[in-house]
Amino acid sequence: MLTIETPATRIAAEARSALRPFLNAYWLRPENAFWMALRSAVLRQSPVAGPSIDVSCGDGVFSFLHAGGEFSPDFDVFQAVTRLDDVHTRHADMFDGAAGDFQPQIINPPTWRYDVGCDLKPSLLAKAARLGVYSDLKQHDNNAPLPFADGAFATVYCNSAYWVTDIDGFLAELRRITRGDGHAILHVKLKAMGAYTLEAHEDRLGGEFLRIIGRGRHACWPTLATRSEWERRFDRAGFSIERATPFISATHARVWDIGLRPIAPLLVRMANALTAENRASIKRDWVALFDALLAPLCAPDFALGEVEEEPAEIQYLLHP
Repeated sequence: MLTIETPATRIAAEARSALRPFLNAYWLRPENAFWMALRSAVLRQSPVAGPSIDVSCGDGVFSFLHAGGEFSPDFDVFQAVTRLDDVHTRHADMFDGAAGDFQPQIINPPTWRYDVGCDLKPSLLAKAARLGVYSDLKQHDNNAPLPFADGAFATVYCNSAYWVTDIDGFLAELRRITRGDGHAILHVKLKAMGAYTLEAHEDRLGGEFLRIIGRGRHACWPTLATRSEWERRFDRAGFSIERATPFISATHARVWDIGLRPIAPLLVRMANALTAENRASIKRDWVALFDALLAPLCAPDFALGEVEEEPAEIQYLLHP
């Protein structure tokens, strides 16, 4: 029987291939791993030409793996976390800590690199500097003008635009630094994300349940919007849309909404107390289990239910 490859089947194949490397790095948050595998797979459908920039690059681990870098199975991002006691009480970011203990064990370097990565948090930039996936790193608050010349980049990538308060100003800045013959690749969450969480059931679950589940993440999404509003924003900023590719479905979002987030700090503390030998053995079995469990979800159109729902995240390929 002839199988016709479609964009969705191609993305699904890429995501299944990427799942295990992301699980190895993010094993204690497997719901993040499958999301990143899908994000990497859809990003492969749009070329990254230089000069290039990764805006809001974080610790660089996503881009390292996306660019073909390979970590030792013994390495994961949870080995150098801090502030675990504050994760529930103060909604702290466990990864925003000193980079001194961040010792990535790299088997293969990335096959290409971004010319620039920028992020707000110095500790994340210090970690990114150890991965070899950025030629230069800049600290920057995206609510302020970007510190780059007009048309400086042929490829502008950002997967965190919805974190920015001054979204229209930020999109205009992304347009400004994009070369006339270049493109921007944006991954944006839609307002429908709110409907795919348990927030709507506070009357039955209670505020304390939602506080434990949410850990303040909704406050980090100040500019979520409908698809039509995102597209109006791009138009106001001076972008035209070449292609829009949904890659996170409502079902994906519902699985991700809880995942292992509530117990992640406890899992990290427990894993980091193990001997190296025990940790490696448990992690190996854990990764194999979640690789099998999550493989069916690694399709951009994966859905449980007959009613078609709005996607939760879309990749936009934009041109000035």
